[in-house]
Amino acid sequence: MSSFLNTRCRGFCGLCWFMTVLMAMGPSVAIGAEQAKQSAVGNKTLLAAPTAKEVEPLELGYVMSNAAAIVVARPRQLLTSEVVQMMPIEVVSAAGLQYLGFDPVNIKQIVVSATPPMAGPPLYSAIVEFTKPIDLAGLSEQITNHTVPGDINGKPYLKSQHPFLPSFAWATETTLLIAPDATLRQLLRNKAAPRGALVEQLAASNSSDDLLISVDLDTLRPLIQMGLAKATEEVPAEFQPFLELPNLLKQVQLRGSLSGAGPLELTADANSSEDADRTSELIDQALTLYGETAAAAAASMLAEDDPVMQAIGRYQLRVMPIWVEQLKPKRDGERFTIFHSEDVGEHSSQLTNIAVIGVLVGLLLPAVQAAREAARRNASMNNMKNITLALHNYADRHRGFPAHANYDEAGKPLLSWRVHLLPFLEEQKLYEQFHLDEPWDSEHNRQLISQMPELFLDPSSKHSPEDGKTHYLGAKGEGLAFSGTEKGRHFAGILDGTANTLMLLQVNDQRVATWTKPEDWELDPKDPLKGLAGSMHPGIFMAGFFDAHIQAISENIDPEVFQHMLTISGREVIPRD
Repeated sequence: MSSFLNTRCRGFCGLCWFMTVLMAMGPSVAIGAEQAKQSAVGNKTLLAAPTAKEVEPLELGYVMSNAAAIVVARPRQLLTSEVVQMMPIEVVSAAGLQYLGFDPVNIKQIVVSATPPMAGPPLYSAIVEFTKPIDLAGLSEQITNHTVPGDINGKPYLKSQHPFLPSFAWATETTLLIAPDATLRQLLRNKAAPRGALVEQLAASNSSDDLLISVDLDTLRPLIQMGLAKATEEVPAEFQPFLELPNLLKQVQLRGSLSGAGPLELTADANSSEDADRTSELIDQALTLYGETAAAAAASMLAEDDPVMQAIGRYQLRVMPIWVEQLKPKRDGERFTIFHSEDVGEHSSQLTNIAVIGVLVGLLLPAVQAAREAARRNASMNNMKNITLALHNYADRHRGFPAHANYDEAGKPLLSWRVHLLPFLEEQKLYEQFHLDEPWDSEHNRQLISQMPELFLDPSSKHSPEDGKTHYLGAKGEGLAFSGTEKGRHFAGILDGTANTLMLLQVNDQRVATWTKPEDWELDPKDPLKGLAGSMHPGIFMAGFFDAHIQAISENIDPEVFQHMLTISGREVIPRD
């Protein structure tokens, strides 16, 4: 939400993150706890620590049934910790009231769930349980400027005017449901619907943690595969075997508590006993590789003439076995415990903290790659969506789609349809700079190539907009979207149906074209996917249809079916899948 990016909100979020980092620092937390215990003798604490009966049960009724990740936080419970009471809670309260419209201290529980971003942005829901009701009308405009007052189930709510930004509705008197409007309505209707494995597992666990993050890797498997495919290109060869690790695991869970309601623990579950065995092998290999690398670095230092460097080398050799022992997770059947502490107030080993960070980085590398690829894929789909909508606007204005280029009197193509689409992409000033009666590579027009709008570039490309290379080409040829002549298509001529006929294709880096040049993608009957299959988005390429919907198409598509999708009036039957 763009309104969240203003200075005040950034300052408030920064303060919250600062507190989070402070609370996560092992030795500092331990010292803070000791100070809190000493100061609590003569001073009144903000909240008393909860008993087992006082721990709020999880509210899972409005969690996404097919959630891939669930995050649970109990801010109110966290405030009972002596460590947290040393933090500037009063400042957070005042900032929340001023910038959000409510006091964050009054939040008992937050449960956030999200589905994988497969065909578009992920769906999500957030359940916020307050100690007392708040006035939705009093929420900050920074949060609600995309909403309008509405009515749902006979109750007032704030309805989002954006398909992916949240609406706000009270599920109960003190439980606020936050989700995109269509999702929110569905959750309110289907509270009693069957729940997914991750939700059922959390319900059965009866968790009392201050913070819990649970990720279902099975649900994320397609994204993980994309991330691994991208990581394979970037990770050095000696680390390639470890990319197998995410496929061996089915779930990762982080539990944390400063209030004493539970341990601090990070665990990962393997798919099976066989996968657990393989995971153990990879962990041993990784620790061996680390030991060899550290030993080589230490040997290099010992060979230095500088006594200080030699001392560092001796130190590294001395502590290396300790590091290896700290890094090795404990295995119990199919579960690996990367870190576990029953008392987070104890003085924790800095080695353990760094070990957790190191293992997390190893586990999250493919996830980070997958998230990046999913974001780039969604951005590419959004680029194509804007282009296809601009083509529709052009067709409305000119009573037909543009030809692949405009022509001079001698029948020579001059400038691509992409140039003529500029006024419909809010690029009127750039359009007016072109000499439309000159070819794309004339002395004047050639100077405008570097001003290509960024939406013509696929986000995964190694090119930059200044290169003037576009990945979004029309399907050109006889009987295809762009005929290659001076005449453009009309809706009436799309006899195979606008939802079945391809108009726009995303090509790979090897097939890009200068965006102003009258050049588009042409079918090679011997290799129908030539220029499309490649490394832009692992396993898929993007395609835009005449009805303006965008779809990811598998590189394994039947070539004959793909050719049927290209023709505008071939009368072929296209399988629904």
